[in-house]
Amino acid sequence: MVETIKAAASPALDHIIERPRLIARLEEGGGSRVSLFAAPAGYGKTTLARQWSQRQAGPVAWYRTRRASGDVALLAVQLDELLASIAPDLPREPQKVASIASVNPSPKPLGRAIVRTFETLTQDALLVVDEWEAAGTDEAEELLSMLVDGLDIRFLVTTRTRPDWFTPRLEVYGEGLEIGVDELAMTDEEATQVLAAVGAVAGRARLMRTADGWPAVLGLAAMSGDVDFTSSRLLSHTLYDFLASDLLAAAAPETQAALMLLAVASVPDVEVARTVLGAEADDVIEDAVTRGLLIVTERKSLSLHPLLRELLVRRFDEAGAETREALLARCRRLLVARRWNEALSVAEVAHDADFVTEAISAALDDLLAAGRTSSLQRWVSAARSARAEGGFIDYAESEALLRGNELDGGMALATQAARSLDGDLAARAHLVAGRAAHLSDRPNRTERHADLAAASAETLETREGALWLRFLSALVRQAPDLSERLEEFRSASQSGLKQSLMIATAELGVAEVEGGLDDALDDARAVLGLATGSEDPLAHTGVLSGYSSILVMRGRYDESLKSSEALASVAENSGVEFAVRYAQCYSASAYIGLRRFSVAARILSMLERDTQNDPGSYFLHNLPSQRARLYASVGDLQRARDVLSLDPPERANKAGRGEFRGWQAVLAAVAEDACGAKALATDARRGSRDLGTKALSYLAEAIVALNDEKHDSAVGRLRTVIETGMWDPVVIAVRAAPRLGAFIAEQPDWRSWLQRLLTASRDASLAASLGLQIPRAAKDRAGLSPRESEVHELLAQGLTNEEIAKLLFISLSTTKVHVKHIYDKLGVRSRLEAARVLRGDV
Repeated sequence: MVETIKAAASPALDHIIERPRLIARLEEGGGSRVSLFAAPAGYGKTTLARQWSQRQAGPVAWYRTRRASGDVALLAVQLDELLASIAPDLPREPQKVASIASVNPSPKPLGRAIVRTFETLTQDALLVVDEWEAAGTDEAEELLSMLVDGLDIRFLVTTRTRPDWFTPRLEVYGEGLEIGVDELAMTDEEATQVLAAVGAVAGRARLMRTADGWPAVLGLAAMSGDVDFTSSRLLSHTLYDFLASDLLAAAAPETQAALMLLAVASVPDVEVARTVLGAEADDVIEDAVTRGLLIVTERKSLSLHPLLRELLVRRFDEAGAETREALLARCRRLLVARRWNEALSVAEVAHDADFVTEAISAALDDLLAAGRTSSLQRWVSAARSARAEGGFIDYAESEALLRGNELDGGMALATQAARSLDGDLAARAHLVAGRAAHLSDRPNRTERHADLAAASAETLETREGALWLRFLSALVRQAPDLSERLEEFRSASQSGLKQSLMIATAELGVAEVEGGLDDALDDARAVLGLATGSEDPLAHTGVLSGYSSILVMRGRYDESLKSSEALASVAENSGVEFAVRYAQCYSASAYIGLRRFSVAARILSMLERDTQNDPGSYFLHNLPSQRARLYASVGDLQRARDVLSLDPPERANKAGRGEFRGWQAVLAAVAEDACGAKALATDARRGSRDLGTKALSYLAEAIVALNDEKHDSAVGRLRTVIETGMWDPVVIAVRAAPRLGAFIAEQPDWRSWLQRLLTASRDASLAASLGLQIPRAAKDRAGLSPRESEVHELLAQGLTNEEIAKLLFISLSTTKVHVKHIYDKLGVRSRLEAARVLRGDV
């Protein structure tokens, strides 16, 4: 345990005074929830914040902002741990925020996680955020803004400039209080009190005029009590630099050098100071504290005045090469201690190519594991500024670009890096290039880099990554050796739940192309049963995504809806935001299958709006297909064909293009466009060999054959459709073309199969028209029109007829007619029973 340093009582601190007029401002009206001290350095913001926090009866958490705080991944983890320290009894997952940061280091998921954990804290608690300007990034500002908006605790923020989130609204509603330069400047009375603390000072009147109420100058003047301030020396220096230099000159050389190290490395506490300074740490810290150059708090954090820190950094810049090299040698101790934030501060100040290259080589893996993309970008900038070049720096920058979604730049730089690296580093560079290629839908490049990575890999982890990328490339291309690629990955993968989840995802992907859907679903369900939420979130959401998608195609809509809800929950809780959109898309698809058309339409509209600027290849082809399913299900065949009237998106992969063409073929067949349907079906199968495309294309040909009264041909093609196991297209097609349903129902071998399928899709009215009996429990949405479905959903939410009429812009009498029809079709007698039917209670 680190001992507390107890310096002798320092007369240098006698000048620090209470400021009752400012304390009174903070106490006005019971105090504001958000207090802001905004002024340049040297106006006593931190001192006032410390004095105010010491007056609080409730718990106080103090956050000292550093340059590293601009990395929102680090900032979120630190604030989460800090708030936990003042609320130890709150239920909390200790690694939750760190886990989210490692996957998605962006403000929104991190802020939501912190707010959820600490939303029950009250205004008894105070969070002090000191020197906030040091963070300096939009991401950090957004995170703090979310906490200010989402938590009911009090905030005190000291900063050099007012943040954008501190809006006039806060002050207007009495929630915010800003104390700026005019109030923080010392009055003549306060200045006299400070200077009088050490006795008379020559030239005091001139000093007070020059200082103009600036507390930093007045405080240093008090500590330099015997200086003659009438001296002309003040003409050749800024007043503060002169005073600070005078105080430093009185300290021992060892203390001056130590303070320079602490400033250059932005050392936050005594423990890290001991790492850098070694055996002399306690002595020099005690000397600096005694002279008023350094403050050590009760929690052993160090505080150098910002202006003094800037002066010391300038001195480091002006030091000779021998002195700088000696100081950097001591700073290398930070690398051994894995103190990356402090090492980065040194790298940014020193501009030394050897130091920054050595440091970034040591820090990279930790930064990547923690999701600290912003810090990695700063490391790369420091390296470039120091003229550090070479394959490793290129590789590090490519990792930052990949994580920043700059895929083209990341791929190009990683490819360049791989040419000058060898062994595992070359393999890792190829992995970055391959992942960037995969995310930008370039399967051939993905394959090439995956092969090169596998050939160079020297560690199990890198080889596993390379073989996984090889499998993904094969899956996208529907390569003939797809199963062999899966076995290759399975045999080389390490043992663990993450790997089991990845294998389950791969098996689902293979089953979509080569068959074995039920076995793959069973295996995936078993692995998901082992998942507790603490495993790799990308692997977990990957299984849920494939599982939800295949369940829809199997016609198991209720199960898919539950799986989609689980996917959304895991994605939101773990910060995998992109997976939330997939969950919404699968939910919309399942709702269409369940005849919940208005819910599906709302979700699709939201997705179309949210993906308008950056849709990704999946949504480019899938959302139009879902719209076509929806319109076909309600009998609007023309609209269904219209949304698919263009060619498949160029960026769509084989499966996406096949699905798109397949739905075009089915809808053309229903519209009795035989030639168009046949051509589209052939084109679909030519472009993709997955089971979904196969089912759609043969279904289209079956409908054409049926229209031409070629029943044997229709039976043969329908048999192929049923054997694929992809039965959702049959549901949609039967809704759009009831004659197809009648034909299937006439086949003795398929009658009960169709009955089960329409039961799962809640098509009770359609089933009845085909002479099929549906259990009452499955009649919950039987035969409702789209408008009746909307009314039913609003009715189930507890809205009155008047409220429903107003919301849907229809008359009250029309609403009552819809409600009566809903009762008749569902076989219920009250609004409560109708609501229970919608929830599946009966």
